[in-house]
Amino acid sequence: MMPLTHSRGQPTALARKSGAPAGLGGPALMHRPCRTTAATTTTRPCARHIPHAFLFGGQKEDEEDDLEKMMQGFVFDPSMQRWVRAPNKKVDRSMLVVTPKSGMPYTVWPVMYTYLARKKLKTINQDQALSEMKKGAVLLDVRLAADFENQHARGAENVPLFRITAGNSSWDNVKRVVMAGLNMKATERDPDFIENVNALVKKNKRKKIIVMCNIGGTLDTVIRVASTGKLTKTDKDRSFGRESRSLKACYELLRAGYTNVVHLEGGLSEWRYKGYPLD
Repeated sequence: MMPLTHSRGQPTALARKSGAPAGLGGPALMHRPCRTTAATTTTRPCARHIPHAFLFGGQKEDEEDDLEKMMQGFVFDPSMQRWVRAPNKKVDRSMLVVTPKSGMPYTVWPVMYTYLARKKLKTINQDQALSEMKKGAVLLDVRLAADFENQHARGAENVPLFRITAGNSSWDNVKRVVMAGLNMKATERDPDFIENVNALVKKNKRKKIIVMCNIGGTLDTVIRVASTGKLTKTDKDRSFGRESRSLKACYELLRAGYTNVVHLEGGLSEWRYKGYPLD
């Protein structure tokens, strides 16, 4: 059975059985042969055949090669459902993108993490976000539209990174049935995400964009133990920080040429917990 992702972006039981994280792109999804989706007659390429522009956001070839070379080895640990570092493992282009059975190809999280860390993506708190919004910054909520309508930070704009699964292939339908059984929505990456952001900011790629989701995520690989105050640097759960939709959206925006992107810590959960205004 294929790995699946529910609307919160977490692995399902099917993903755990398959040995690959749903929506995260584990090894079980890599190197699938190019195939044609019967319902749509559109070709879905495997990782080896995806154009450079898709893999690396349309950047110049030397930048693409540089990103490939800067990656250290990594593997997916299916038993713990996490990415871990593997310094002795050679990285090649075919490892950087996954083609799921349902939905479009996407870059794996370790690549996104490495790129964001290299770019020194800035994370700001809620007070800083409100201050920047008064100066004209856009607070961009990348959650699903239905979740945004249910509740969102006051003043936020919604451009979802994911969308409700739109295809009609057999795997798309299987995903819908399984997710419905779990009382969840089947989702997939929205291929129009960047185009929709362009429309929101009128293609002003210098516009300051503060990106948020539900949980926030982090690039921090160090954990402070609350009871002792000590720092833990060897927790494998944080080998590549903690991924989130907002961090993935930051990656997509930076690769698309946006130059003033920052990340909101804690997402809507922390915004709500700390009593900041909601609509």
